[in-house]
Amino acid sequence: MAAIKKPARSWSIDDLLHVGSKTGATYLKAVPVLILESWVQGERKEGEANFVRTKDLAKRLESSKAGAGFDPRVTGHITGALTKMQTGRNLTDPPLIEFEAGGIHRINLPHYEPLLEDYRRTYRDRYPHDYEKLYREGEPEWGRPSMPETHVKPKQAEPTPPAEPETQDEIHGLLQLVEQALREREQAIAELAEEKRRLRAKLDALQALERRIPDEELRNDCAELLKTEKYRIHAIRRAGVVLEERLRQTIGGSGPERLKLGVDLVDYALMPDSGKLSISEHPAELEGVRMLFRGAVQFVRNPPSHKKLRYTELEARQAVGLIDYLLSLLRQTKP
Repeated sequence: MAAIKKPARSWSIDDLLHVGSKTGATYLKAVPVLILESWVQGERKEGEANFVRTKDLAKRLESSKAGAGFDPRVTGHITGALTKMQTGRNLTDPPLIEFEAGGIHRINLPHYEPLLEDYRRTYRDRYPHDYEKLYREGEPEWGRPSMPETHVKPKQAEPTPPAEPETQDEIHGLLQLVEQALREREQAIAELAEEKRRLRAKLDALQALERRIPDEELRNDCAELLKTEKYRIHAIRRAGVVLEERLRQTIGGSGPERLKLGVDLVDYALMPDSGKLSISEHPAELEGVRMLFRGAVQFVRNPPSHKKLRYTELEARQAVGLIDYLLSLLRQTKP
């Protein structure tokens, strides 16, 4: 790659420290430091881009335990952080990162070495605990000995005024750059608007589901549990208990049914020829109702009672909604 001549557009070092804040992946804040480390510890190729591998950054994060929640099997967040550094902070003239195959990126160093060095110092002062994890055995020679180690936040550099264009071709080129930037901005705004619409629709759907638990006992037992991920399995377990108890109460609850559980209780109550309850005069419909209750017991109630499972909020609400429907059928039964 040819030597870099043009300076980067203005940006803020502090802004870059927001990388990972929305996803909770705080370890991404260490990625720029590790890029700089790869440069100073490797074979420097002055005046041209140098390679850095995503998997090498992942191994380094895993071994240091810098930040919380990093999974070495998932490196997409690292690639996303690199992209955000470039597109979100205007590091495009020249591009900070050029993607290659196999998780390899070309990083334009030494052009961006001063920028990343300033970032490293800011990161060290803001997150000393994570920084110490990165360099338990000592730091590398960073290559800027003239700068004092006590961090002083650098002043924002005044943007260099562009040279006055001398030809129509230069003016045309500048206009094309401005138009491209505007198109990228419009595309980003459109993508954010679409994401907002999608999330709003999901929120509306979930709120509608919450309102669709007419059975008071089921709503009181499960509504709050459904809102928290680790408690959703308890909501489904509780819904299964409510279903079984309601079925037992509907058929009387004082005879041999007290000793019956699960599908045995369902068959005792709803068997078309010998069951204690009737919902329809048609044998085929009675059998269908019995199979609905058997399926709810075997596939909705039983699995979370015997295994550790994870449910999305939508899945959990749908499961509880099925139980609510079966409870409404019980209210229609007759001996």
